[in-house]
Amino acid sequence: MQCLPQAISWSGRAAYRVLLEQKLPASIVFVGSKNALAASANAAAYCTAKAAELHLARCLALEGAPHGIRVNIVNPDAVLRGSKIWSGEWRAERAEAYQLKDEELEDFYRERSLLKRSVYPEDIAAAVYFFASDSSAKSTGNILNVDAGNASAFTR
Repeated sequence: MQCLPQAISWSGRAAYRVLLEQKLPASIVFVGSKNALAASANAAAYCTAKAAELHLARCLALEGAPHGIRVNIVNPDAVLRGSKIWSGEWRAERAEAYQLKDEELEDFYRERSLLKRSVYPEDIAAAVYFFASDSSAKSTGNILNVDAGNASAFTR
């Protein structure tokens, strides 16, 4: 695996090797973030990690395709309900970065989206299911943003 640096995802490397050994068609779905494509203030480490994850998925898509292994990525944005990332310091840091009160965050994210809708865990699950299913059997190396429309994360 030429594109896979030592420091990134030992478990991803192990899973990929198992899939190669099985010699069966397979699908790997990464769950990234809008921040893989668009930077956010005061979130350099998070944005960098998500950008690396996106690139890892692309590398594995290139390497896995000849073996029937599809690799795609779902990029959510602002999934507040049910997400542990929003239950600690991250929530306070995001509120501070946008000069908001903690309780204003969900409205802020919904209103900044083009569709003015909140994104929920079940929306992400549906996107992951799509990439894992035969409905996307001819897709690899793709990004599906589930963000209610965040122009800064448009892929083109």
